[in-house]
Amino acid sequence: MAGISGPTRLTGFSGQLDTDSLIKKLMDTEKVPLNNLVKKKQLTLWQREDYRSMNTSLLALRNTMNELRFESKFETVKSTSSNTAVLDIASSGTNPGVSNVKVTQLANSASIISEKVNKLPTEKLNLSGSFTIEGSDPAKSIEITITADSTIDSVVKDINNASANTGVKASFDRSSGILYLNSTATGAGSKVKVTDASGTFANVFGTGTPLSAQGQDSAYSVNGTNITANSNSVTINGVQVTLRGQGEASIGAMADRSSVVDKVKNFVKQYNELVDKFSEATTAKKNRAYQPLTSEEKEAMTDSQITLWEKKAREGDLYNDGLLKDTLASMRSALNIPLEGITDPPDPKSQLRLLSQIGINVINDFRENGKLEIDEKKLQEAINTRFDEVKVLFTKSSDTPNDTPENMKKRKSELGFADRLYETIGAQLTKFTKKIGSGSIEALDESVLGKQLKDFSKRETDLERKLLDIENRYYKKFGAMEKALQKLNSQGSWISSQLR
Repeated sequence: MAGISGPTRLTGFSGQLDTDSLIKKLMDTEKVPLNNLVKKKQLTLWQREDYRSMNTSLLALRNTMNELRFESKFETVKSTSSNTAVLDIASSGTNPGVSNVKVTQLANSASIISEKVNKLPTEKLNLSGSFTIEGSDPAKSIEITITADSTIDSVVKDINNASANTGVKASFDRSSGILYLNSTATGAGSKVKVTDASGTFANVFGTGTPLSAQGQDSAYSVNGTNITANSNSVTINGVQVTLRGQGEASIGAMADRSSVVDKVKNFVKQYNELVDKFSEATTAKKNRAYQPLTSEEKEAMTDSQITLWEKKAREGDLYNDGLLKDTLASMRSALNIPLEGITDPPDPKSQLRLLSQIGINVINDFRENGKLEIDEKKLQEAINTRFDEVKVLFTKSSDTPNDTPENMKKRKSELGFADRLYETIGAQLTKFTKKIGSGSIEALDESVLGKQLKDFSKRETDLERKLLDIENRYYKKFGAMEKALQKLNSQGSWISSQLR
């Protein structure tokens, strides 16, 4: 009886009664209703866990339908470069077409390169003075102070510590003995300037080292139009590219219909996995020989034995479940109703109206429980020759409201198959929420199973209190019996002594 403790008891004074053992046997019988309740509660907890697993799979399928219910998802564009030495594709755009690009200049950062320094990076400079480092904004310059203990490493560190403000970073090549000062930005607007009034910078890094530098813009043309940019990462006709070198290249942006095939295949794969999962759950029968274990039963078993037992005990907790079967039936219906309300083609009757027309069919085997199969050749042919119709088949919308049974039926037939399945799953997810809650705060859970579990917990607490009272009464009774026996023992001993 977890959570409820009783008073400390002292028993066995007479030496003739094993009080604790006797009371335990009596309480084992008294605990039967509590144990049964705890088992029912555990079965309900397992059932909720399994419902939530089904809910997660259903939600994942609905998210997959998002890839097929919008026209924009069918208009994916794939871009390629004819010469990756000139430019690379960073990300494709949305506009099909060909762009001819000629790169004449890459964007560079401003860079100052020193003369060779004949000192080790950790060697003391043994001089004092200062110089100023300035980037593109003169107001954010920084003064670098040199002391006798300064080293090239310490100077580089001081410059880099201020780089967030100046936009100038320093590095020292130990093998060549050369200092590099580079702007963190590229383009003609980037600058690096050293003001060396005391000659300190020249003393350390050489009198021939330049004191200022400016970056350069990238320069390129697109279909004959000249363009400059302060970076080598540019956007050309909606395509993000990285300029790599001088030369010519063409960017080809074409509709990526292979991605539509992949999305359809992924939908069918996930749908079939969900059908398998739901079907297995509703057909697995309960083995009544395996019930949830009590804490006492677990104490007599190993961890692996407990795991195997509980796996058996929770099997079949969704056998013949109405919610799962209703979900499967709703999805099958959504995928079998012909598409209606098509008005765009000259002859609406010639429009694609069924998934079977593009190679998506229900497997003709009752053991497959309505799973789908794809004729990839037929699907590819439909996408290649009737792409716009395929797009409508999945994405068509409906203005009919969901307010009456008649309108709901009409709306379902007017929706494209992706949108139709998306709405169907959404309605089923609402039913799941009513059944199992949202999985947030237990105390606020007003779902069907949430209320059941709260009721189980309340009854469990009440029974534990009741059992504690019963146990206390047993101890009082046995305590009185022990005292009586002790008294009889004393009287018997006195009588025996008088008869000697």
